[in-house]
Amino acid sequence: MTAPILIDTHAHVIFSEYDADRDEVMRRAFNSGVKKILHACCRVHEISTLLTFSKKFSPVQGYSDLYMAVGVHPTEFHSWDDDSESVISEVLDRELVLAANKIRAIGETGLDYYHCTTVPERNRQQEIFRLQIEIAKKFSLPLIIHTRDAEEDTLAILKEYFSETNSDRNGTIHCFTGTYEFARACIELGFFISWSGIITFKNSEDLRKVAEKLPLERTLVETDCPFLAPQARRGKRNEPEYVNYVAEKLAEIKNVSKEEIMRITTRNAEYLFNI
Repeated sequence: MTAPILIDTHAHVIFSEYDADRDEVMRRAFNSGVKKILHACCRVHEISTLLTFSKKFSPVQGYSDLYMAVGVHPTEFHSWDDDSESVISEVLDRELVLAANKIRAIGETGLDYYHCTTVPERNRQQEIFRLQIEIAKKFSLPLIIHTRDAEEDTLAILKEYFSETNSDRNGTIHCFTGTYEFARACIELGFFISWSGIITFKNSEDLRKVAEKLPLERTLVETDCPFLAPQARRGKRNEPEYVNYVAEKLAEIKNVSKEEIMRITTRNAEYLFNI
């Protein structure tokens, strides 16, 4: 029987935090059982760098296989200009037809009312969120959604575009920190819930209770590295290898083996992102 693997469904390994040892980080991930990584995109100008790295890192060289998304993070709304939508569409038109294509999602996109507090900022975020949803639907790609302090508006916008009978692979709510009710509503709209190292934090008991109640069949795991290192590594740079800590904590929460978590979350990620 093939040994189970893990997939880190949300990482940022092109960030400067990894400039000194990026190759070693990718090898450590591979050797720890994290065979695939999905790299979220925060700004349009990251896309070319992501394309280069996604084609460099592969299991053939002993690295985790690197897949990618394209999109603009909600707190980077100021970087979205009149050309952004066409640039993203042109990249997708060009890359999706290639045998070596590594683009698997749109995002990360969404709403962040924690960092953006003014009405104009929030309205602009909503506008760009809708544009990226439309791109995802046009190209039949799942969404990677960031939502912080914005559950009500996030859900309202998702309901504009998705229904309970639309699809069961519309995307993921990444680094989930919301309520059980919000999670269930998103699942009903065809989204997965992704857990990060936050569920390992000492003060995250309420979040662990949410994870306990949600079905594993709609669950993913991630690091969101270089941020949010799990409790065992708090204060240090996070990296894809540490998604193992998330899987271990989720196994504890769900009272199943880590291998079961690996098997189910990997199957879910492969299904959602076609990786």
